Amino acid sequence: MKKAFYILILIVFGSCQNDKSKLPENKSNKSIIDEKDFTQFFMEVDSLLNLDNGEFWRKDIYGPIMFIDPKTRVFYSNENNIAKSFKQINSIYTDSLPTDINIANTAIDWDDKKWSMVMLPLPAEKNSRNNLIIHELFHQIQPIIGFENLQEQNNGHLDTYENRLLLKLELEALEKALNSTDSIPKLKHIQNALTFRTKRNKSQEIKNAENSLELNEGLAEYTAIMLSGRNAKELKLHLSKSKNDFYSNPTFVRSFAYQTIPFYGYLLSLKYPNWHKKVDRNINLTSLFINLFEISIDKNQSIEKITEQNNYNYQQIKKEEKKREKLRILKIEELKTRFIDEPTLELNFQNMSISFDPSNITPLENFGTIYPNLRVTDNWGILTVQNGALLAPDWSKVIVTIPTQITNKIIKGNGWKLELNPKWKVQKKGNGFKLEKEE
Repeated sequence: MKKAFYILILIVFGSCQNDKSKLPENKSNKSIIDEKDFTQFFMEVDSLLNLDNGEFWRKDIYGPIMFIDPKTRVFYSNENNIAKSFKQINSIYTDSLPTDINIANTAIDWDDKKWSMVMLPLPAEKNSRNNLIIHELFHQIQPIIGFENLQEQNNGHLDTYENRLLLKLELEALEKALNSTDSIPKLKHIQNALTFRTKRNKSQEIKNAENSLELNEGLAEYTAIMLSGRNAKELKLHLSKSKNDFYSNPTFVRSFAYQTIPFYGYLLSLKYPNWHKKVDRNINLTSLFINLFEISIDKNQSIEKITEQNNYNYQQIKKEEKKREKLRILKIEELKTRFIDEPTLELNFQNMSISFDPSNITPLENFGTIYPNLRVTDNWGILTVQNGALLAPDWSKVIVTIPTQITNKIIKGNGWKLELNPKWKVQKKGNGFKLEKEE
């Protein structure tokens, strides 16, 4: 059924990963928020992309950028708006973003332009900073170069024991390939990585779901690392460090593509520098990698047999993931009690824009996904969540815990607040509550 509402999704990579989920290496970086440096940052990225001269994607990537303070909503941009209403400070511009626009690391259409929005503070380390900015600039041109109307699908399977185990083994094999100096073991590790991936992609649904995120975020991150100014040695160090930081993420559901495609992409670029130009929205990347690396996959080969012959940290990974799985099952039972068994407030979407932190989301069986932090704007007002909300599998509604305070303008509950627009009110419905518009 075609949805009757428009969805604008903004992914907030600010609080936990800078994959924030996008750039795990920013965890150890000192942060920068100083307007006098912004001109330099714009120039650094502009210089890098001038060197590329639009060759990487046959399209100039540089465009309108805003660095925004999520606390004050003040931003600094490299361009003025069409109306020339921003305040100019030397060669940069500043203004405040309206409250009805969610803040995130993303690309947005606003004020007659398409902008790449990057949240402050920025990474202090130059390559990491360039990486982050170029990633968001790629999202700005994404629809123009053949990736329009990408529909991300649910990768909840990556929160389970077996699939997390296979993903980690895939990345371990890719890191071995990255550091191999001999072409024969290098190719063998790549073959093993794709074997682990094939075992994980046990259904077409799972294969399509992973591919959807890898086309969207994986290609953006691959573009960013390749154009960030790193040399070959720095690229290898970055990929290994990024993988190690990634393992500490509470969930892999929405961050795995920032690891997989940069690894495969860089390894493939050594053989086919322009492989990415063969990709469009209809290509399955797993099939493409198997074909271009010219390898065959033995689906009957066991994990144990592969890991016996290679040092992929199998026993340690298995031990860690079994421990996590026990805790995950307990957490799911607690969340089902809060959002399924107990009374809740249900908010149906009509014209929804949503921003969220993907670093700690929890798939809740077939009920949807729990997002610990999110901000939703819709016809009914603004919902801010800091202690978890359940997003329906089809993104048609969001569910929060039972209201504890109800007024004409403000509704509050445990860790959430709803600011209502005129003519909207919360009504008791059965064992819970629903949001309705007055006639």
